[in-house]
Amino acid sequence: MKLATKKAKVDEFITITPREIPAYLKRGKAHLAAGQRREAIRDFGSILEIAQGNMETRVWMQKAKQALARPKEAPLAEAAKPNDCVYMMMKVVDYRLCTSDYNCLGCEFDREMQERAEAGDAEIIEALERFKSLPGGQRFCRYSLKGNVSFRLCSRLIECTTCEFNQMIEDVFQQQLVQRQEALRSKEQGWWWNYWG
Repeated sequence: MKLATKKAKVDEFITITPREIPAYLKRGKAHLAAGQRREAIRDFGSILEIAQGNMETRVWMQKAKQALARPKEAPLAEAAKPNDCVYMMMKVVDYRLCTSDYNCLGCEFDREMQERAEAGDAEIIEALERFKSLPGGQRFCRYSLKGNVSFRLCSRLIECTTCEFNQMIEDVFQQQLVQRQEALRSKEQGWWWNYWG
């Protein structure tokens, strides 16, 4: 007698506890790096079942789904992947690669573009108007293009400094940085007390 075996569907997730989130996130990233996209989606989905607001997991889930939609290929090293500038992705300029790891607010090119727009540069204003006239589904927010959020449209014509969503994201990143620093400080203090204890 032959037993029929079924593969688990991608959207069937295992229920986990909040304490297991870091382990599942790590395992999902490892699956994705190894080209095991369905397994990665299953791991990230398990996390999102209990923590829908976990931004890091949402980003990785989007990456896994995008990888699943593409034909199977050998994974590239992160450093080997070209990073297109958000102005290029938004079709404001024809070609430019990102040189600041998508830190647009600290980017000299971004400042230059904003200054040119404020000065009334016809070329930039025309490019921004083209961006503004794109169908809604193509006017992506830079955080969506970067993969920080699964989906968001730009509502400020790339003027991120005046955007409330940009401020919220920056606050979240700042809070995560403070938490990491506190965790590191606690770890160092624990080592120091253990050494003298």
